[in-house]
Amino acid sequence: MDELSVFAERFKDLLSENGLKPTKLADLLGIPKNTICRYARGFQLPNLKMATMLADYFDCGIDYLLGRTDERKFVSNNSVIPFTTRFQDLMKEFGTNKYRISKATDLHPSILYRWQSGQCSPELDSLIILANYFDCSVEYILGRINTAW
Repeated sequence: MDELSVFAERFKDLLSENGLKPTKLADLLGIPKNTICRYARGFQLPNLKMATMLADYFDCGIDYLLGRTDERKFVSNNSVIPFTTRFQDLMKEFGTNKYRISKATDLHPSILYRWQSGQCSPELDSLIILANYFDCSVEYILGRINTAW
């Protein structure tokens, strides 16, 4: 099962467990109702900001929402490590560089450079690719936790 299908299933389960309809959650979070409905129907993954908002609201990890782990409980570290710092640390730890990552993942070297330099942040689908490459959680790459899993 792919991340989109698992996300939709887990999202609907969380809505149900919390006695929420998608439209009610949209009102609570101040986001368009059709956006939440597209998530629940499995039409699209949320962007990174929205995935973080949903994970925080439901007190779970982004990796849980995506089906990358069955561990629902999420305990954030007290200080978030910036993505650029974590990305550079992972490259050092794995003895790799942007060129090797690009070849292995099909992520364009220019976008990897822009992430490393802090010019922009990756979207959720790219973070999944990086997490698979570095064999760690999306939350770890984002610096929200201090252990890879």
